[in-house]
Amino acid sequence: MFSTSSSYTQTFKSDKTAIVRDKNGLLAQPRLTVCGSAGFLFEAEGEMCLATQERIWKLTRTLLELDGVIDAQPGMNNLLVITKQHDEAFDFPAFILNRWSVIKPGWDVHKTLEIPVIYGGEYGCDLENLAAIHGMTPADVAKVHASSEYIVFAPGTIPGFGYLFGLDPRLATPRRDVPVTRKSNATLLIGGAQTNIGPPKKKGRSETTVTGWHAIGHSPSAPDPFDLSRQPPNLVSPGDRIRFLLTDVLA
Repeated sequence: MFSTSSSYTQTFKSDKTAIVRDKNGLLAQPRLTVCGSAGFLFEAEGEMCLATQERIWKLTRTLLELDGVIDAQPGMNNLLVITKQHDEAFDFPAFILNRWSVIKPGWDVHKTLEIPVIYGGEYGCDLENLAAIHGMTPADVAKVHASSEYIVFAPGTIPGFGYLFGLDPRLATPRRDVPVTRKSNATLLIGGAQTNIGPPKKKGRSETTVTGWHAIGHSPSAPDPFDLSRQPPNLVSPGDRIRFLLTDVLA
């Protein structure tokens, strides 16, 4: 396996004093944690933003080119790396941190996907309540939500369109303390400062989902974001853009 060296194992696995945070509680410097016998979790310093995420995508691409890396998956402000047997003399943690220090923001490889959306209705039953929370009308929420261009920041917890960045701060809504059951059919949701859209109906998929997010609409014609018969199976990748086209508001 890649060498972690005793100093890195102590610093990133055992020594809690090595975690330096700023006055807002954010990491003041990048952090690397050893995960089991073959994994590393890299966490970027500072707040979540596009510039940091672009650097994470670049670091992911660099690591996937190494023979000793099985997989590298970007998260929100972090990156999980799984390794295999490799040269013990290669100090992998040092390599990651050194690469991070010289990587600059920027990511020009992306495509834009446009998805028609009906706001409200049976699949967007939380629209009116969310609008009331923000002192807006359902039509206002739909207009503001559809006016942004969203960036796929990282893969989601299920095969889909991923975690989307770009929600207008006026629509940021805390997630529910108690999850609820909502109908699932390319359902559009808001949770915290993020928005998301689920996969469309398909044989074998559940027609409902349990979520702490707020359902505000759905797309009657969303493409399937993940299909094993397609190459590549995923429709979108980190860095791609999504625009929601307002077609109707049912409220």
